[in-house]
Amino acid sequence: MIFLLLAVVVCAIEFLARRMERQISDNTSVATISGTDHEIDKTGQLVRHCAVGVSIVFLLFAYFLSASAVIALVIVGLFAWLRRGLTLLEQTTADASRLARLSKALKDPNLSNAKLAMFFSAVDLPTPDHVNAWESEIDALDVPWLILTSEHHHFSALKAAGRNNAVFLPNLTSALQGLPGGLRAVLYANNAQKNRCVLRSLPNLQHVQILHGDSDKPPSYSPLTKNYDRVFVSGQMAIERYVRNGVHIPEDRFRIVGRPQVKAIVPADTKTATDDVLQIVYMPTWRGFYEDTQFSSLDRADKILEAVMALQQKVHVIFKPHPLSYKDPDWPLIEKRIDNILAERLTSWVTGEFSSPEHRPFDLYNRADILICDISSVMIDFLYANKPLITVLPHGFKSEDRANFPSLEACYNLSSDLQNLQSELSAAVGPDPLQGERARIRASAFGDLDKPPGAAFQAACEELIQD
Repeated sequence: MIFLLLAVVVCAIEFLARRMERQISDNTSVATISGTDHEIDKTGQLVRHCAVGVSIVFLLFAYFLSASAVIALVIVGLFAWLRRGLTLLEQTTADASRLARLSKALKDPNLSNAKLAMFFSAVDLPTPDHVNAWESEIDALDVPWLILTSEHHHFSALKAAGRNNAVFLPNLTSALQGLPGGLRAVLYANNAQKNRCVLRSLPNLQHVQILHGDSDKPPSYSPLTKNYDRVFVSGQMAIERYVRNGVHIPEDRFRIVGRPQVKAIVPADTKTATDDVLQIVYMPTWRGFYEDTQFSSLDRADKILEAVMALQQKVHVIFKPHPLSYKDPDWPLIEKRIDNILAERLTSWVTGEFSSPEHRPFDLYNRADILICDISSVMIDFLYANKPLITVLPHGFKSEDRANFPSLEACYNLSSDLQNLQSELSAAVGPDPLQGERARIRASAFGDLDKPPGAAFQAACEELIQD
């Protein structure tokens, strides 16, 4: 029996070793181009097959010769030692071949003819949302382009999504030198620290900050934006935001490109609520790491939902938190509280749901008759829909702060203590007196309303390629 058990152990060791080798291949991937992952050669495969076969044969001989169990244990131990050595050798070989495999990948036509690249780094984001926000717009340019990633989990997500133009660069300094010679510009969707390395390493290219959203929050007027050759913004409001906050960027660096992503939003000239069911979507932002980015109403979400679900009319509430809220240490308690409210308040005329992470914000914008949110890019995007918008002011917000947040003029503002919740909610649901002001702010936020969404962005990118 012990010999049979040890034979099973040999097979289990082989299974685990092969699994580890597949993981090594995945972890050392350099591009989403097929044929560029590290693979065990035929000789290596033969050695592995022979090692398993010989070990099993020796165990059988030991069994039929009535050898001591110690001999069998020695055979299994030698196999485990050999298998561990082969796996470590694969790790070393895979690491050593990375640059060569990257060079091979960059010669593939899908990558070698690239005119544009997007560099993306965001350690805290579980998925490459900033790339996802822009990829269809860049694809629409119909020119080859690269996605450069520096975190493996983002690269893996792009690979799983079927992108054939993503490259993984764990060592930026050495890998960036091998990029295609026809590359003209690099786009960035945030101000990550690793962006600086790319800026230094590729001084001959145009570096363009496009951000992943537009808002009155500090990331949308970061002083780091001065490092880029060009800055794509949604409208004149964004340019004035930099000036107002003392971030001096020459005006000729700006290009007004609108927000191409809003083409997924169906704009309404008037409020779309009907006598049937009022659709109210609540999308609080996440609680930021620093005080100057702390705009979230997540700590008051239960009170806001209770008030909305107490409306004396047919209402359906959809609650969708920011993706990073799921990493908040208090999230389990917040989630439980919200689940309880949505469940307890259900009646024949009031219903609610907790939106799944897979639901796109733009789809919810189209469903919403009214949106409740915090100061964030959600505000600006929903302005395009031209429907009532309620914004929750952050803790410590003062009247003199309003000058830094012009988009608030288009919104019904809830005070941080929620004392005016009922009156602002009633105004948004009822007469909607902010229709005119909302239209004015909307024109300032979106500088391309006279063009189809995306046309200004495409023209600005074509200018980059032709320079």
